[in-house]
Amino acid sequence: MRPAEWRPALFLLCAADVLVTLDGTVVTVALPAIERDLGTAQSDLQWVVTAYTLTLGAFLLVGGRAGDLFGRRRVLIVGLVIFAVASAVAGLAHSTELLLSARAVQGLGAALAIPAALALLTTTYRQERQRQRALGYLSAAMDVGMVAGLILGGVLTATVGWPWCFFIVVPLGLLAAGLAPATLLESRDEDAPRLDVLGAVLVAAGFGTLAFGISRVEQLGAAVIPVSAVAVALLIGFVVLERRTAAPMLRPAIFRHRALTGSNLALIANAGGFGGMLFLATLYLQQVLGFSALETGLAFVPLAVSACAGGLAAPRIVSAAGPRRAAALSMIASAAAFVLLSRTPETNGYLTHLLPAFTVAGFSFAAAFVPLTSHGLSGVREGEKGLASGLLQTSTHLGGAIVLSILATTATGAAAFTTGSSTAFLIGAALLTLGALTAVRTLPPTDA
Repeated sequence: MRPAEWRPALFLLCAADVLVTLDGTVVTVALPAIERDLGTAQSDLQWVVTAYTLTLGAFLLVGGRAGDLFGRRRVLIVGLVIFAVASAVAGLAHSTELLLSARAVQGLGAALAIPAALALLTTTYRQERQRQRALGYLSAAMDVGMVAGLILGGVLTATVGWPWCFFIVVPLGLLAAGLAPATLLESRDEDAPRLDVLGAVLVAAGFGTLAFGISRVEQLGAAVIPVSAVAVALLIGFVVLERRTAAPMLRPAIFRHRALTGSNLALIANAGGFGGMLFLATLYLQQVLGFSALETGLAFVPLAVSACAGGLAAPRIVSAAGPRRAAALSMIASAAAFVLLSRTPETNGYLTHLLPAFTVAGFSFAAAFVPLTSHGLSGVREGEKGLASGLLQTSTHLGGAIVLSILATTATGAAAFTTGSSTAFLIGAALLTLGALTAVRTLPPTDA
């Protein structure tokens, strides 16, 4: 496949992921305006984010398997349409209850679209170099979209109002869904067994309960322990069921592939580290340095530029160093940036600490994404590409949320934010180092 032939499909698949990624950050800046206009209680405001995270985390694995069974292009289109329609409802909402309901449906649409898009990317670009190049573009687009959401949210909220944080993705989502039939080939498992309904219910309930506990850890306090125990019990029940059923949704044997298992574990640290850096740096810029929401968004522009460069350079790095070294060295570089951030002073720390860390970590986080994702999809059956994509996305979103929760709780629980954030960044550096060691132990030295 020549570059001119795969660009439309690549652009569409990247756009689908960027829409969902952007939505996760664009609304954050708008929360104070939503609270004022809708009269949302302070205790309910977090649910604007949590409602989305809950259904996204709960249904990612189910969404990935649905693509294998019913067609990945079809599931992508359905997910994009659900996401766009729910976004329109969220923008039109005149009550907190309707907004939260729409956000939950948005998460469901995203859970269908994200694994399908990644699975389609891997089935469309079968040659290793083509696939890594496509993943490099995807990594750059997602990281830039996440940072752009902070900027866009501030601009839209300050000019035309918070509903446009939702309205802006509606035409883009519907356009992507409309172009998919002419741009993407259908891909599915023709010999797929029937859907494991009980397994789907258990895994969705387990991951949903886990996502709830993570997102509400500060409000739940000690009650997070029984909530987490329920989540673990449901997931254990899912594992037991999958080992006994004749047609499991998730074959336990899939975890025998070292590269797949190792990539998923390392992605938890990589995704959680990136999200943790955004969260902690945002609090530092606004609460310590006194930046406005728009100024904070603009302060992240160097991070977006660096991430874009890292995603585009990643295929060449992997080609030269091999996936094992590329992933491990990238994560070590991110850990070093976190050590620098742990020493950020209470005043004037942007130019001396945040800017250098953004320049390094933006590049290294994006560069690590490519070999981890590429080899996280290796060694699986042709009919399980969607399932493997769902696993990777669950590790990225839900596993990353666990790391983010640990870092955020550490930072905000201290008497002084700078003291707490210093400890949090050191914990993040340790987790990234463990991720690098995992990559060394599980990823191949070269692309065979």
